[in-house]
Amino acid sequence: MSTREICSLQFGHYSNFIGAHWWNLQEFSFSFTPDDYSEINNRVLYREGLTLKGQPTYTPRLILADLKGSLNTLAEHGELYDTSSCPKEDEIPWHSNRIEVKEDTKKLKNEFLQDLDSEASTSANKKYNFEENVKVWSDCLYTRFHPNTINVIKQYEHGNQDAGFDLFTQGKEMWKTEQFQDDFADKIRNFVEECDSLQGFHIILDGNNGFSGLANSCIEYLRDDYDRKSVLAIPVLPPYYNDYAYESDEEQHKSQIRDSVRVINSALSFTNLAEFSSLFVPLCTSKDGWRKPGLKREFNHVQYNDKLMYHTSAILASALDTVTLKYRLKEGHYSLSDLCVDLNLHNRKLAAASLCLPFSFNEGADLIECLDNWDGPLTQSITPRCTIGTDRMMQLITLRGIPEDRLKKPHDKAGAQKDMPAYRCKNINEMLNFYMSCTTFGTATNVTNISKGLTLKKPFPNFFDNKVGIRGNISAVLRKETEDVQSIPILAGLHSCNEISTTIESLHSEAKKLKVERFPQFASTGLERDEYKECLEKLLDFKECYEDSYLL
Repeated sequence: MSTREICSLQFGHYSNFIGAHWWNLQEFSFSFTPDDYSEINNRVLYREGLTLKGQPTYTPRLILADLKGSLNTLAEHGELYDTSSCPKEDEIPWHSNRIEVKEDTKKLKNEFLQDLDSEASTSANKKYNFEENVKVWSDCLYTRFHPNTINVIKQYEHGNQDAGFDLFTQGKEMWKTEQFQDDFADKIRNFVEECDSLQGFHIILDGNNGFSGLANSCIEYLRDDYDRKSVLAIPVLPPYYNDYAYESDEEQHKSQIRDSVRVINSALSFTNLAEFSSLFVPLCTSKDGWRKPGLKREFNHVQYNDKLMYHTSAILASALDTVTLKYRLKEGHYSLSDLCVDLNLHNRKLAAASLCLPFSFNEGADLIECLDNWDGPLTQSITPRCTIGTDRMMQLITLRGIPEDRLKKPHDKAGAQKDMPAYRCKNINEMLNFYMSCTTFGTATNVTNISKGLTLKKPFPNFFDNKVGIRGNISAVLRKETEDVQSIPILAGLHSCNEISTTIESLHSEAKKLKVERFPQFASTGLERDEYKECLEKLLDFKECYEDSYLL
């Protein structure tokens, strides 16, 4: 079995929240015994290495960027290789009266991370208050990183709203600095040179702040140096910002200005992604996404707090881990390049994503009954301003957590099932394809399924209602409060459809209302009026790719 590796990049605090959950989810599913066979080839995203002491490591092939103060207790060079220590006074070759020792206030890890370090029990019986204790993404990080993974931008401080890293143009300028670009590019090159057969790059980026500009500059660099490799970009948008909790008219006015800045950043980012990425998929757990992200998306049996990045990022990470399975399996020859080609017909570089979390599968039921009784669409859109239709699409659908022995009842016990046309289907793939052919028109569907569900462990949020059993099935017997859900079936999809034009049009409409010259912070960082006007024109041209007349 040959491994076709992928290098992952993450830009920004919300992106790193999603990444933290995603890497955790992957490690939860690792198989360490021959009896527990895994269909997933973890080497696609992970690399083997050795510590300075010769101990083997298995870490993500990942490079991430965030601001000063965003790591909390996490060491910048990780913890697997960290051998740094403070020298003693007698070890310093200076006279003692010329030495002044200053000690920073030591940050304390939360209880979960302390238990993780001490290898104490983090079993289902022990409860942690993650909702209160997770302030930054590293507070819920189970995975250990390579020392080259983390890059801290020290010129800006996390949480500083008065002098933040808030502008697309700030990110572009940051990339141009020799120190950052050379160092970041060298780390990419080091990981790439370890690969036997690189497929391409996963890039998760904050879609509407300074990291959008930084990430897009990096993508342009990748296009120059790795032009034949695929780049799948995931711009992500939080459904809530701290400045929404205003208490005065002045604070409300500042929040409205920041919302306008975020709209301009999104427009600039989408225009660049449409030009330089192979495919990009915007993600958000709210319906609107742009100015005031709007109502949250509802998922059956999930009670999440849309104001907590810890919650919403876990939902998006579950979707990412599922939709990328197609080219991360041990069996099969599908690649990241195949995905980008399938969904990028006629320059439709923007794809929508959808999710059903958990896939509502009743205890003791069969898939044939589940689909026959299903009301409405199988999945919920997680792309802003996009309601995924049923006609003339290219789509990739991935289902995990339904074993083949729950496809249908045996012939001698089938009863009325035998009269259903779907009873002739011989496996999960065939039945799901048949269902899609009956519920969509003129649609090409690529279906993938694996029998093992999404494995859940702490620190994944416990936001499922008690109708969801330990194994993720919906049961009339309510789960005990002391029990955690250990795995869930999940369905997710990527779609190239006409409805995506609504996403682009809504962003263009919001961005067109804003006169960029009224935001001097953009002009001071290099954005000219004509450049913004050109960006809006490119958005309109890009929207036309999703109109039927464009295909004639």
